[in-house]
Amino acid sequence: MLKFASTGNSNYGGDLMTAEGYIRLGLGIVIVVMIAIILYRFNAGKGTRRRTSLEIMKERYEKGEITEKEYEKARKKQGK
Repeated sequence: MLKFASTGNSNYGGDLMTAEGYIRLGLGIVIVVMIAIILYRFNAGKGTRRRTSLEIMKERYEKGEITEKEYEKARKKQGK
């Protein structure tokens, strides 16, 4: 049996960052990023409520951007 000289490494796996190590690191980063995106999207919808087109038209009417006639037409179109 042939023995090679010891390099002083006692971890039996060679270098700490082998191909398996890089794959694990990459997968770990991907998982953390995915969890962050999911949490952000989940929490983003809680604070804001989508406005209806009628609410937008009412705001525009109150600001004077549209006339009362245009507002009433939009309201009737919505069935309210």
